[in-house]
Amino acid sequence: MAGNSITARVIDGLRVLRADPPSRPGLLRALLVLGLVVPTLVSAVYMWAMWDPEVYLKHVPVAVASDDVGGIDNGKPENLGAQILDGLASGNDVEFHRVSSVEAVAGLRESRYAFSVVIPRDFTRDILTVTDPKPTPARINVWYNDFNGTLGSAVADSVIAQAQRQITASIGREFATQVLIGINSLGSGLGDAAHGATQLADGTAQLADGSAQLATGLDQALTGSTQLADGTGQLSNGATQLATGATQLVGGTDQLGNGAAQIRDGVDQIASPILAALTPFDQLATQLDPLLDKLAASSDPAMISAVTQLRLLLNQVRQTNPDSITSQITQLRDGTRELARQLTDPNADYRAGVLALAQGAGQLRDGTQALDQGTKQLTIGLGELATGGHQLEDGAEQLDNGMHQLDAGLTDGSAAAPHIADPNASASMFSQPFSMNISNQEPAERVVNGDRSHKVLAGGAGPVIVVLGTFLTVIVAWMLLKPLRASTQPGSLRRRALRSVVDKTLIGAVWGIVAAGATAAYGKSIGWEPHDWATMIAVVVLVGITAAVTTHMFIVVFGRVAGSIAAFSFYMFGLFAFGGVFPLGTTPSAFKPFADISPLTFARRAIIRCDIGLYDQMFWISVMMLTAMTALTLTIAVSAQYLRLRATTSSRPKPLGAADEFTVPA
Repeated sequence: MAGNSITARVIDGLRVLRADPPSRPGLLRALLVLGLVVPTLVSAVYMWAMWDPEVYLKHVPVAVASDDVGGIDNGKPENLGAQILDGLASGNDVEFHRVSSVEAVAGLRESRYAFSVVIPRDFTRDILTVTDPKPTPARINVWYNDFNGTLGSAVADSVIAQAQRQITASIGREFATQVLIGINSLGSGLGDAAHGATQLADGTAQLADGSAQLATGLDQALTGSTQLADGTGQLSNGATQLATGATQLVGGTDQLGNGAAQIRDGVDQIASPILAALTPFDQLATQLDPLLDKLAASSDPAMISAVTQLRLLLNQVRQTNPDSITSQITQLRDGTRELARQLTDPNADYRAGVLALAQGAGQLRDGTQALDQGTKQLTIGLGELATGGHQLEDGAEQLDNGMHQLDAGLTDGSAAAPHIADPNASASMFSQPFSMNISNQEPAERVVNGDRSHKVLAGGAGPVIVVLGTFLTVIVAWMLLKPLRASTQPGSLRRRALRSVVDKTLIGAVWGIVAAGATAAYGKSIGWEPHDWATMIAVVVLVGITAAVTTHMFIVVFGRVAGSIAAFSFYMFGLFAFGGVFPLGTTPSAFKPFADISPLTFARRAIIRCDIGLYDQMFWISVMMLTAMTALTLTIAVSAQYLRLRATTSSRPKPLGAADEFTVPA
């Protein structure tokens, strides 16, 4: 019965409206509202939406997370993701929250954060591939959600740009460190090689001393041979002994030649592999010249100094440098070969002389005693020659050790030096070490055919369209409604006030439901797909009723003109605070109180929670707040109408602009 009574009242109200078509002044008033007020309202909404929120970035909650497992850099563990999070969290520009990657994504969807930054698990390892044959570009994931403010991405751009500069600087230092460590390692290896070369030089010096002593002994042998030649004429009876001594001299020379040949072969066994091992380094030095020329063109003084030192070290292994280690080893090898040839080749000056001496000794047999004395002196010289040979052996051993150090140092330095297999790919990573992989959970716009200048609305704008479109449509509708006088039916003032307000509120609620349904239908047409449309329809109906009743309250309390202005002002204040346009934390302090009293706030929260199927405490609080606001504003409207009727009955002056008129749907 009660439902039939309410339906009858609504039908009666519509019949009255149909029977009383708008008058000419009413039509002009409607045209005025549609032609001036509506564009003004739209312009106001647009201009207020241009509010700059960057001054409030310190209060914007941003989730930062890292799944980076790190990597090994120069033998040490490295985790760039953790370093980046430390750098971001230490700044005061934004309210950063260090959370897990799961919480960063889920918290953004559930409106706890304005946007989220997540560093993937392979970030450090990808960064460290800058000198690999195939560098892997690193990425950082950035998540937006236009449910938390359609301007959220615009607000985040400045924060992301600043964070990107900070991260790029940090990674750039890491790249430079990698290259410099490689160069330092190469320099260290060449330093070890230089140290080995020093030992090599010491060994060759001792070898030279031994060779000098060998020459002295040979001189003494020559002196004895001379004395033997002088005594040959005096001792004709010693011809046999002289011949024997000459034969011993030839035999000693043969032994000396054999020893010299062994020394030659030993030096060849040492020097030839060394020279063969140094040949690739000479080629490496030649191949490094272009790279060193490019590095020398750097404007960095430290880089130029490092290139100069590296060139000095590389000159130590060049075959074309007469002062290099390679040239000195070559001279040592050629010298021992010449010594062996002089002692063994019959055509050599020394060997030919010894043979000639032996032949002459056969002719000078009379000088046997002098020859014997000379032979003894020759034996002494050969003993000194043996001593020098031992010193030569020790020097050769030091030469071998030094060359091993040289080889190890050059090998380690070459291995530690950075090798760029793909200069273009590595250069690209140097210039842009990482990229931002931006994803929007609920985009409010989408790009058409890849043209970023051509965008259309997307499903992420659905909740904002429903909330703002419903309330704005209801405000405009109440501004266009024809004023009707209060109910004249018999009854108490309270009943008359209740009947008049409820009748018109029911008609207004129909408008609100229609407006909410129309905006929801438009949202669906652009791709908005809630989790459960059945529940969402119930929430949308509640939003439409709340919009109609709360707006009607302003009209009843203040009159149509002043009430419309008051309703629109309250709507605009709520627009700043309800979180659908500007993200969390960017609401101006003067408008923050409206977040807790504006129905737009709770309408948005209820719609978003219903959209993602999260019926948590916030959802039910929002539904209860919308219901409570509807009941409260209806009570205020009835009370205001009651006071107006009582004032009219007692013939008291009516408040300016209030009268007993209020607006209902035409």
